[in-house]
This record gives sequence, C-alpha cells and structure tokens, in this order.
Amino acid sequence: MKTLSHDELKPLSEWEQGPCVSIYLPRHQAVSEHGKDAIQLRNLLDEAETLLQQRGLGAVETRKFLETGRQIQNDATFWERGPAQGLCLLLAPGLSHQYDLTYQCPQMLSVDEAFYVSPLFYKAYEDDHFHLLAICPKSVRLFRYQNGDFKQLELPDNVPANLEEISAETQFEESLQYHSTSPSGSGGENDGMQHGHGLTKEQNEKLLSDYFQLLAKQLEKHLDNDGPPLILVAAEKQQSLFRKHFQSKNLLRDRIQTSPDRLGDQELLELALPLVNQFSKESLHKAVKQYRKHLGTERISHQLEDILQAAGEGRVDALFTPLGKELWGKVPSDGELVKTHSQPEAEDTALLNCAIRHTYKHGGTPYIIDNEDMPEDQPLIAYFRW
Repeated sequence: MKTLSHDELKPLSEWEQGPCVSIYLPRHQAVSEHGKDAIQLRNLLDEAETLLQQRGLGAVETRKFLETGRQIQNDATFWERGPAQGLCLLLAPGLSHQYDLTYQCPQMLSVDEAFYVSPLFYKAYEDDHFHLLAICPKSVRLFRYQNGDFKQLELPDNVPANLEEISAETQFEESLQYHSTSPSGSGGENDGMQHGHGLTKEQNEKLLSDYFQLLAKQLEKHLDNDGPPLILVAAEKQQSLFRKHFQSKNLLRDRIQTSPDRLGDQELLELALPLVNQFSKESLHKAVKQYRKHLGTERISHQLEDILQAAGEGRVDALFTPLGKELWGKVPSDGELVKTHSQPEAEDTALLNCAIRHTYKHGGTPYIIDNEDMPEDQPLIAYFRW
C-alpha cells in the first residue's frame, strides 16, 4: 500500500459509528504458502462473526457486514498477487476499506466502537520520497522513489542525453567519436569516457566540464528547488564537475561515488536506500530529541492512565509506541487506575489504540515505530504540550 495520507487517516481515526471490525493479517511471501493466508483470513472472519452476533447482530446482518472480507477470502487471484507484506480490512456499517501493506503487520482482530488504526501509522511520519540522478558521459537517468515505487522519469528535451549529443556542437578541428576505455576498477573515472581523435587532454577535459555544466544548469531549471532530496550517483571526478554548477539546495551532500553506466534500476535503488534514513526519520529524530530534553519533568510520562487522560484533553504533543504492542482494558475514569490485559477480554478496548486516536485527533503526532527506535523500553511514552 502507499502510505496513507493524513486526509485518509483522519476520518478512519475519528470514526466511532460501531461496530467496527479491524483485521490485520501478515502475508506469507512464498507462493506455495498463499493458501494459508486465505485460511487464516477465514478464521479471523469466523471469529469476527461470533463477536458481532454477541453484540446483537443477526446472522443475515452479520454475513452482509463481513461480505467484503469473504469475497477477498475466496478470491484466488487476490492471494496470487504480490508482493504485499500484509493485509488490512476495516469494516463498519456502510463502510469498507482494504489496504495492502508494505510491511509485516502483527495479526490482529478488533471488534469495537472505533477502528483499530495503530498499524496504519507505522512510518506514516517518515518521508522517504526522493529523486535519484545517475549521470555519466554515456547517459543521464532521473528516478523518483515514493511509497515504495521506483520509477524512471522522462527528461525535458533541453537536458543533454549524453556527452556525444553536445560534442557535435563543439568546434574542434576533428569530429568526436565515442570510445569506451577499459575501466580502471569499479566506478573508475575512465568508465564510459568520451575522447576525440586529435584532441589534446586539455580539450577533452574542457569538453567534459562543459557537458556537466550544461547538464547541471538544465536540471536545476527542471527540478523543484523545494522538492524532495536528490541523491547523485556518479564517479568521483564527475561528482565534482556536476556539483560545481548545480546549486539546488535539495542535493544531498552525501554522495554515491561510482559510475552508474552498468548499473540497473534495482542496483541503483539498493545503493540509495542506506542514505534515505538521513532524511526519512527527521521528524522522529526531532521528536525524540525534544522528549529527551524534557526527561525528568512533568511533560514526560509512560503511565498509561496519565497518557490516556492527556490524549483526551489534547495535551499530548508526541506519542511513541512499538508496532504490534497493545494493552487491553477499560478506559479509566478521571484518576482511576486501569487494569490491563495482553489479550482482549469481554468489553475490553484497545487502550494504546485509544491513546493514538485521541492524540492524532487533537493534532499530536503518534509515532508507531520499531522497538529499536523507542526512546525508552516502555510500551507507551508521551511528551506533553504542557
């Protein structure tokens, strides 16, 4: 699934016209095990059917309520599709949503007065959108990465496709011919270089410099200066030639110094992804820094009762909880201690999900993150506005 926009998350978080059925199912990746997913979904829907009837729904009404889920359960072509890591189903009277998840969500069934939305916030505040520019004398390729989709973009006509394209307009005594020299090693400077017969070394260097200057200026006009981060893949010397003339602020200082000449799309993406954490988790890093700044003060809490009350009052600025963690129980009255369970009991509510929903409703930021990213080893942590 593409990361849900906040316009989509907001109504799901605020929906309270129950009963609401929320199902999360991790998907097997081996084709031979796809049938197990359909069986597991059937079991979850059977359990949801029982819980709905315990709430007073009749058999016919319950079957209609879960109809969308049953259609997916019995659709062989759905289970043959890939490469989703997880499935989310949100069902309520007059409402049905199905999302393919790009991560392994913990299995979950919730039948409550509100949707279970906690897993949908996983990485919702990570911005991994970037452009990748792969340049060498032989080619220029621009890619966009967004929500797991890596796609090559068309370049405008005024961007030279390669060095040979502009060499014809260069006034030297003899015409240029393409010559690919033997590489001096992986990402070597001579990989895919252009040389002209009868040209001096200085003339070849001038031609190469002019090429990257023109390339930089035309791409600078084409790319939005306030757009996503730009990752540059080029050999070391060509990095310097390009960066000398490219002034857009979104070009990352960290660089991938290798010739992209022989690299395919997937290889380029694999080189780029380690750099993505520099900017994708910026919001989380700032929130954790703010949290640690106020450690030991009343603006920090990991007490569930305090956090639930503060979330309802709109006092939670940032909330941190690991993906897959949940505590069940009754929402406490003012000042009341809450008894929690690791599995839902009769009339229990998902309490962490409740804190997440109310934090988000009042403009706070719920960070559903991996365990290793938690500021402390607690199931729920909050930083209060006051």
